[in-house]
Amino acid sequence: MSVQAELEGIIKKHAAGKADGLSTDTMLAEIGLDSIDMAEIVFEIEDKFRITLPQNNEEMASATFADLIGLVERLIAGKQSVPSPQTT
Repeated sequence: MSVQAELEGIIKKHAAGKADGLSTDTMLAEIGLDSIDMAEIVFEIEDKFRITLPQNNEEMASATFADLIGLVERLIAGKQSVPSPQTT
């Protein structure tokens, strides 16, 4: 499953029907998520992809869905490019 599809599922689960018209241009704030919803979404994304998102809910709320997809994809790519520690 793609990052976009995974994120869409997470957001729709927490948006309780408010994200039916979710597109890449949709501002997350337009969906009507409150701060608790945003925090739960951030935690679920971090758990799902094993990444750490910026802890600024205001910044996340002003982002578009495309911004969120790009951020998660960059963090995943950065995580994969980190060499594993070598044991000696």
